[in-house]
Amino acid sequence: MINPFGLILSVALFKGFQRLKIKGKPIPFPPVLLAGIVIIAILKIFNIDFETYNKSGKYLTLSLIPAVVALGYPIFKHKDLLIKNKRVIYAGFLFASILAIISTYFVGKFAHAPLSIIVSMLPKSVTAPIAVEISKGMGGVPELTACVAVLTGVFGAVFGHKLLKLFKVKHDISIGLAMGAASHVIGTARCAEKGRELQVVMASLALVMVGILTAIFAPIFVYIIK
Repeated sequence: MINPFGLILSVALFKGFQRLKIKGKPIPFPPVLLAGIVIIAILKIFNIDFETYNKSGKYLTLSLIPAVVALGYPIFKHKDLLIKNKRVIYAGFLFASILAIISTYFVGKFAHAPLSIIVSMLPKSVTAPIAVEISKGMGGVPELTACVAVLTGVFGAVFGHKLLKLFKVKHDISIGLAMGAASHVIGTARCAEKGRELQVVMASLALVMVGILTAIFAPIFVYIIK
């Protein structure tokens, strides 16, 4: 029988932080970030190894695929609008995936990071399960990749809409594309929390397409720089 500890703990903390309010307003940080911090603290304090937690916790990761499909289902309501803007959308997918790879490489080189660290960070804008597999295939460190991918998603979820507003980006297609391409599932969930359906549709498409393009381009880029 599978120990349900990890699954119950994760869901309980996430839902708890999701409902938590300060002065009648939702907390400004994503529940997934706060839940993750508390889970790490609990595992450390009570000396619980990660494998024990992940026996059932891993099923939350597996649920990401059907969750993304469900979030993107309203695409059929907006298909005419998406077809009308298809060139811009396709260009956005391509630009986002290439820029994420190249910018990560040059930042790593500027910081004098070892190549193995840079390689591990290249798929940072891809949802963690996909990013880890890409990293493994390139000889990266999967644990570091997962950590960076989650942090990237959290950063995008916290600051993404604020930065886009600062630069006066107002169209839901552009906002959704940026959030999904830069901060994958966590950014998409943030769009869903705001109740912007078209943003969610675009973010769902972006996280899938950028994941596919990164899986193609990142190994080619690593082959070239080696």
